[in-house]
Amino acid sequence: MAQSYDALNIVALNGSSFIARWNDPGECPGDGWQLIASCGRAGKPGPKGERGEQGPRGLPGPSLVRGEIDRKTYTMKLIMSDGSEVQLHCRGFFEQYHEESDG
Repeated sequence: MAQSYDALNIVALNGSSFIARWNDPGECPGDGWQLIASCGRAGKPGPKGERGEQGPRGLPGPSLVRGEIDRKTYTMKLIMSDGSEVQLHCRGFFEQYHEESDG
């Protein structure tokens, strides 16, 4: 939906300001708008501030509780202390080992 502007309305756009030259000036920027303040280049960075105090220690992350190996699928399942599981598909490692040890 297009916004309607009257003459002398001011619009801020990308750090610059434009003033409408007449009623219904059209899309800004454009012929119906006059630039009145332009965004300058970024200045040099200021000095680095002092390091703040260390925040409180966070909660411990999950730890490994146990692992289960499925010999039929060459998969290892890692069971974590939070109940989550991580599946490791290991068949490719065994295939590579078998290829490299032949010969």
